[in-house]
This record gives sequence, C-alpha cells and structure tokens, in this order.
Amino acid sequence: MLRRALAAPLLLYHTDGCVESRKSRQRSFPTLKTYNPFLLVAALFLPVPSASAATVLFCPLDSVQGWSIRTMGPAKVSLGRSAPAMSCAEISSQGGTAFLTRELPLDAVQGCHVALSCLAKCDDIVRGPQLSSTAKVHLAVRTPRGIEHHHAWLTGTAEWHREAFTADVPADAQQVVLSIGLEACRGRALFSRLLVQNDRQRVYPLKLAEAANADHAQLGLEVFPSGTVLWQDIPFNMLDQAAGNAVDCLRLRGMDHADWPVRTTVSIKVNSPATTIYILHGALQGQPRNDSPCAIWTAHFADGQESTFSIFEGRDIGPIGGAENLENWQVAWRQQDAQGRGVSFGVTRWTPHCDVPVLGLSCQAYQGASPVVLAVTVVEAPPTPRIHVSDAEAEDEP
Repeated sequence: MLRRALAAPLLLYHTDGCVESRKSRQRSFPTLKTYNPFLLVAALFLPVPSASAATVLFCPLDSVQGWSIRTMGPAKVSLGRSAPAMSCAEISSQGGTAFLTRELPLDAVQGCHVALSCLAKCDDIVRGPQLSSTAKVHLAVRTPRGIEHHHAWLTGTAEWHREAFTADVPADAQQVVLSIGLEACRGRALFSRLLVQNDRQRVYPLKLAEAANADHAQLGLEVFPSGTVLWQDIPFNMLDQAAGNAVDCLRLRGMDHADWPVRTTVSIKVNSPATTIYILHGALQGQPRNDSPCAIWTAHFADGQESTFSIFEGRDIGPIGGAENLENWQVAWRQQDAQGRGVSFGVTRWTPHCDVPVLGLSCQAYQGASPVVLAVTVVEAPPTPRIHVSDAEAEDEP
C-alpha cells in the first residue's frame, strides 16, 4: 500500500529517557511531547556518493552501521536473512514503536525529485489507534516553513514485494531524515535493499586497485596513460604508480600467456545501479577477428542474479596499438613509444538492462588474446519517474 502525505509537525514519544520518532496529525496521548527529531539522528552514516550521484543511499540492511535504533514499548529491531542471498532488517511490535532512522546528505537531495524504494514483507500488521499507526517507510523533510512528510504505509500480510514512493525535496530543505519501522501497531515487518535516488545522472569511476595484478612494464609497454583519461565526457581514473600503486592494470590469461591469471581474484566493487558500464581496455597481441570471446564480464546484482557480457576481438576489443574504431570499441587514448610504435586503448560500452543495484563486477579470460583492463566507469541515469499517490488519495485509503 502506497501513500504520500504532508502532515502536522513531527512528534516524538518520550518515556524514561527513551525518545522515538513519531509521525502524527496532532495526536493526543498521555506521554506525547513535541521535539525536534533532527537532533536525535545518529552521527554515523554509511558512505554516500557525491551530490552529482543518482544513488544517494543503497543499503542491503546487512548491518545497522549508520542507523539510529529507536524503540519504545514492546517492540524490537534485529537483523536476519530471509534467503541465502538477501539480508534484511526485522522489526516487530506488540503495540510499541521501533524504527531504524538515518539522515540523508543535504547536498544530494536539496532541490531534487527523490525516489525511495525497498523490498518489504509484512506479517499480520494490525493498525494501531491512529491512521498512520502502521509499518512504514518514512521521509521527514524540515524546511523554514515546517516539516513535510512522505511515506509508504504497510498493513496486513504480504510476501516480499517492492514498496516505493517519491518526494520533491525543496531547495531550502534544512534536514532530511529517513526512517523504517513500526509505529504503535502490532505485527512484524521485514525490510531489505533500501534504495534512495535523486534525479541527477551519476558518473562513477570504479576503484580497480584491489583487482589490478600487473604493471604495464611487464607487458612490454613503454608508454601508458596516467591521471584521468576523458572520453566523450566519461572519465577513467588510471592507477598511477606515482600515487603509490604497485600495479596499474588488470591482465588475464590469453594466447602466449598461459601462466597469467584466468580471472579476477576479487570483485570490482560497484554497490550502485548501473545504466551503462564503460571499460577502458585493449587486447595484447589481439587479432582482427575471433569467433570466440577473449573475455567474459559478469555483473553481480543485489538480488543474487548475474548478467554476463562477452568481449569479442574485432568487435568489443581492439589490439593494443590499433588505431581503428570498431563496432563497440572506440579508441580513447593513443601515443607512440620511442620506436614509433603506437600504443592505444579503447572504450567498450556495456548495458546490463537491470534496475537492481550492482554489487560488483568480475572478469575471466576465455579464448584468444589477453585482455588488459585499465579502468572501468559506471554511469547511472536518473530513475524512471513513478506515479505517487496524492495527499487526498492517501486520506481516502482505508
């Protein structure tokens, strides 16, 4: 059940030193007092992308790092796994209140159309004394004019499903607080794969250091790119040895190099949705054409699924030193060595076609030339606009 509404000032319970966030429409409870909830959010947060990022927060809810836990009455918060590939937060209540709460970075949400989504499972959620006494995902936005509330309310019983809503955060927002949990109701709710996105495009060069396994001198290359290579406004960050990196590329097994690694030993971390993945690479002793792929990339998604992308010589990768663009390999860097031999690397585009966040990337050699990877950059387009329920519709829903 999806609802979005603006409401009265945010209210909190306060009993015996226990403070709990409340969303209310001027309720009247014996122990109810009005507080500023934005002073109560924990100071520890998970890393989030910069202000240009489409993904503001992706949290599989496998830990409570970065979250503030607030409980009042017979309610509790715990972590678990609903399936081998999915961690989750389990929040239960027997009429009490329990929330996981965190603040979102202002520079990533001010003036943005923000989309929030998560997976949720409900077990016999019975509404409490107020309309909003339910399980919920809640966003409170403090502005000079007051506090705006946006939320999805959950009641009843439902298997795992996607809950989502959107919010237009004013440019003068002073604080934005996200909460998931149960408020003054009975039942149990499970939450997983919480995703918050703004309406900006994100360009995100990945960190290749942990997966890199060679120095370009080992490949017999006298010249090699350094710093940032820019191709069609897509930046690729090189692993410069001047910055303390012992290696500056990833090489895999191929023709005449049977002793090289056959696959990446660690996953290249992404932890973000990926609309397009750009790979800066080249084939050592590459051939004009090969009917078998020289490498196969795999994207590992947050839902446990995978997507593969085969790299074919003559289409998706060109030889190091090649000067001609191919169908899906465009020369992005080229330079001559002291002997006048050209050294070049090109960019290949990969579109995974999945809106589930990518946890990481891996690559393995197959047949043909050795692939040499210099950098990988992810581009995340803004999320697709979704219909949200109006305030009037929210009030009319049971």
